[in-house]
Amino acid sequence: MFDTPYVMKLAQNLARHAGARQAQIAKNIANADVPGYRARDLPKFSETYQQQGASADQRTTRAKHMTAGASADTRRPVEIGGESSPNGNNVSLEEEMVRSAQVKSSHDTALSVYKSSLDILRSSLGKGR
Repeated sequence: MFDTPYVMKLAQNLARHAGARQAQIAKNIANADVPGYRARDLPKFSETYQQQGASADQRTTRAKHMTAGASADTRRPVEIGGESSPNGNNVSLEEEMVRSAQVKSSHDTALSVYKSSLDILRSSLGKGR
């Protein structure tokens, strides 16, 4: 009967993306001394959002039409470049810590937007806090 407002869905997706990125960063840090390990990261949320938004407006009306799922998986980690150590590992703990702080900021933003949207929704329904 009632749909979740778009801004709340967007905030949920941003929070999920931030969580997935944080998990990948943790894997990179955990494998910082593993010989040959290559650091990975997820694409930025803005890139994945633009890719999803472009296909969201299209509908398949015939069986031969391409579906939205035909595009590349945007949640699949991609290898990030960097200088390799002598053992072939390219994880930089400093870069991973910077990425981690950026991801925390994204997650905090998503939670703030979600909370504000929820407050507005409650206020419009006359529920208050």
